[in-house]
Amino acid sequence: MRLTASSGRWGAAALLVALAIGCAAGGRVAPAGGEGAAAAAGSPIEVTRAFYGALHDGDAERAARLVESPNAATATASFVKLAKAYEALEGALRDRFGPGAAHAVGYADRVAAEVDALRVAESIVKGDRALVTAGDHTLATLRRVDGAWRIVLEDALTSEQGLRTLVLEADAARNAAERVVPGIRSGLFDGPEDALEAFRNELAARIQGEQPELPPSPEPPAAGAPESVPL
Repeated sequence: MRLTASSGRWGAAALLVALAIGCAAGGRVAPAGGEGAAAAAGSPIEVTRAFYGALHDGDAERAARLVESPNAATATASFVKLAKAYEALEGALRDRFGPGAAHAVGYADRVAAEVDALRVAESIVKGDRALVTAGDHTLATLRRVDGAWRIVLEDALTSEQGLRTLVLEADAARNAAERVVPGIRSGLFDGPEDALEAFRNELAARIQGEQPELPPSPEPPAAGAPESVPL
């Protein structure tokens, strides 16, 4: 899993960013060196665990302090925003249609997989560069800056265009979730496939600057209530 923008691909596993993990989702891994300054000044593995731990907690600011980039705050805020959107979508599908529907999103599954990977992570250090890996998967690339290890963003997120794409996708995912999730919870969709399709369409349309209408409610609105799902 690398620190990349998703470029519009569907699924929490992609938009997670490779790292876009947001709110607490059971089994959080604590940094080996402890929280805060101790972990931030630790080994590549400790810094990587602290970084993931901050994202798992939805703490974009704490995660940004562990990234070596002028775009750190914007990138981590977008990671968290993406993860919260997919977590909300997955939670609504689980509550309405059961655990099997939630697996179609894969948010919690991805978090659990990252938690497991962090427990067995290893580091490869060459001078002031380091890789933290778990098996064949790269969890993070780091650089030593003024004696402290810091997460390095992919090249795609260091450019203005790449960062703009990430921000756009994060905003689109948040807005799509805000629009579709209430419909899931209110019984607007007959099945999880319909809800997921509506989310995909809403996400794509918002990225393209459009706003499609959701299907009509299965029940007539109360007197005086709007007939469409509010934005």
